[in-house]
Amino acid sequence: MRLIISALTACALAISALPAFSEIVENDAIKVFEGRWVQSKDPSQNGILMYLTQERSSAGEYFSIRCEEGKQSVRLAYPKRRSAKDIGLTVDGSEQRIPAKFTGKTKDPHFLKGNLFGYALTFATPDAQEAFLSDVREGRMLTIEGQSLPVELKGSGQAIVEQASYCS
Repeated sequence: MRLIISALTACALAISALPAFSEIVENDAIKVFEGRWVQSKDPSQNGILMYLTQERSSAGEYFSIRCEEGKQSVRLAYPKRRSAKDIGLTVDGSEQRIPAKFTGKTKDPHFLKGNLFGYALTFATPDAQEAFLSDVREGRMLTIEGQSLPVELKGSGQAIVEQASYCS
């Protein structure tokens, strides 16, 4: 996980210096949508799609989608361990609480305080997960309980649809 975050963060920071009019930037290793949604092309990285900004990376706040057992898995990371069994996620003012499972602690060299604490959202049904991802694809802003910075959803629609193809 540390290597994935380091590589994707470095690539995203380099791409953030590109002109603002670039909607999609792509090379052999990654594809970036709207300058913030970074899709890894490396097969060993489980099709990870991360919303990356320098500010969120510095704060130790991550939102990502990756493949697990052939399906999309929504992941969050925080700078401190959370005690709550569920997490509030709000898309354009509409909140839902989703159970989350602790996935472990990861050392992140880009996060000044060191460790990140990862969580996988555990949706009640595949339809509940698809409804959430649909809201994210169609929304403008996502706020995540316990994270100080929002996730801008511009570009997420195409990014999430393309990410799903890595899970097949």
